[in-house]
Parts: sequence; C-alpha cells; structure tokens
Amino acid sequence: MTYKSLLSCSNNTRELGGIVTSDGFITKNNVYWRSDVPENPSDTDIKRLLSAHITTVIDMRTDAERKRTPNALADMDEFEYYHFQITEGSGVPESLEAVPQSYLAIAVAEKMPKVMKVISEAENGVIFHCTAGKDRTGVVSAIILMSCGVDREEIVRDYVISREYNHKRLETFLAAHPEVDRNIVLANEKSINGFIDLFKERFDSSERYFEYIGLSAENANMIRNKFKGK
Repeated sequence: MTYKSLLSCSNNTRELGGIVTSDGFITKNNVYWRSDVPENPSDTDIKRLLSAHITTVIDMRTDAERKRTPNALADMDEFEYYHFQITEGSGVPESLEAVPQSYLAIAVAEKMPKVMKVISEAENGVIFHCTAGKDRTGVVSAIILMSCGVDREEIVRDYVISREYNHKRLETFLAAHPEVDRNIVLANEKSINGFIDLFKERFDSSERYFEYIGLSAENANMIRNKFKGK
C-alpha cells in the first residue's frame, strides 16, 4: 500500500475524516487535518487547502523548531495562523514506558487550552501540526477522536499509521542518533494505548478533560457537532 501525504510539502498530512464512531456516525472530511510541518507548500498545496476550506493553521512546535523550519503558511493572508508553543513532546522520552506519561503531559500542557479552543471554535477547517505529526499532533488527534466517540481500535490505527508516512524521516533520524531506542520513536500501539488508559483514568470523559484545562464541556460538544455526520 502506498501512503501519500495530502500535501506535497509534507510527509504526514492526513484527514481525520471518514472514521466511523461507536454510535454509527462518520467523521466529516475537511474539518480537521493532522500534519507534520508543511514547510514549503506549492501552489497546488495552497489550492488544495483552500478548496477544502482548511484555512486555520495551528503550529504546536517550539520557537527553536519554528526557527529551524519555518511554516510558510504563517505569512499568507489566506490563512489564520496560530503558534502555541508546546515543549512537552518535543524531545525523545527516556524509555518506551515513559511515552504515555509524556503524552499525558502534552494533553495538559500550558498552551493546550488555546489549541483546543481554536480547534473547537474555528469557523472553517483546521490543520494542526508539530514537527513530525506524531506525538503532539497524535495526542490532539486522539483527544478529538475520543471526544467524538471513536472506538479505541480506530484511534490506535490512526496513530500507528504515522510510522508508514514517516518511514524515511524515522530512518534518517535513527541513522543520525544510533543511541536512541527505535521503539521509543516508532509510533506503536503501546504508546497510544498507554496514553488512552491514562487519559481515561484521570479524566474519565472528554467533558471533564476540557473542564480540567480551563475550557468547558461545550468545547467538546462543538467538536462533535462540527465533526460528526451521517
């Protein structure tokens, strides 16, 4: 199977639409796109985003990451660009067992309320990204899908497929950092399942999560109302 990013300027831009929820709905296309950094979008990339009404951009990278690899969409009038620096998840955890805890730290990061507020309130479609589109982006994707009642198996599938899209990036990183355990940086079932367990144990529901980070249960409802369709 060929795994092709929705944008030519990135490796891991994907739809969150088209997923069946536990109550029989299907998440809508062109509402939420998850991505790695869209570095140098082509004219075709721009047209594709605009034709899909994806006009809100959320960049969760650190200042250093942004400086190293700017997001060209930030300077385009057609897009509403937000930078919410999330340092959690920007480095490599010390062990595979530490990954779920690092993901929980991402979920409650200082700027995460701003991320979730924009995601729930944006009038048009949203593309949210970090550097590789796996960890910070994976956590946000999982929370969105949990909020819509998507089964665990589908959330796990959406997460682990990053290893296919990021195959070349992963091999390049491991070649440059042979000291890093491959299992830690690979998008694997243990990491996301562990996060889901911790999330449910701590918050029980998406509504309580949104209240915990200073928003309200209505933000979870707004995500569901925008994202679920028959």
